Amino acid sequence: MWTILRAMSFSSTKIVLTFIVAIFLIILSLLFYPTAYLGMSDLANWLANLDWIRNPSDDQHSTAVVRLLVSETTIFGVVTTLVARMVVEILWFATALLWRLANPKSEPQSGDAANQYYAES
Repeated sequence: MWTILRAMSFSSTKIVLTFIVAIFLIILSLLFYPTAYLGMSDLANWLANLDWIRNPSDDQHSTAVVRLLVSETTIFGVVTTLVARMVVEILWFATALLWRLANPKSEPQSGDAANQYYAES
């Protein structure tokens, strides 16, 4: 049960961090790389307006649903969220790696009281 709770807390933490990092990346891109931001927005707009995506060969209901769900805002949000999640995973892995470097697994010493207790029993 504790393992499930721990996994859920890690995933919740990563979701919150992804949200914060996505907003942070958007702000940074607007401040320092406006051409990249506009380029990504243009790419999302181009993808959303492709004829085979925008006008599927089905009935009008599916066309309406596709036009509602496939928009430049949705594509931009998905791409930004994926990039933010990648950054969060890299930070998470780097933090774990640094923690393991700072706190290596120690080998039990031959003179430990616990080792002597287990050796005698």
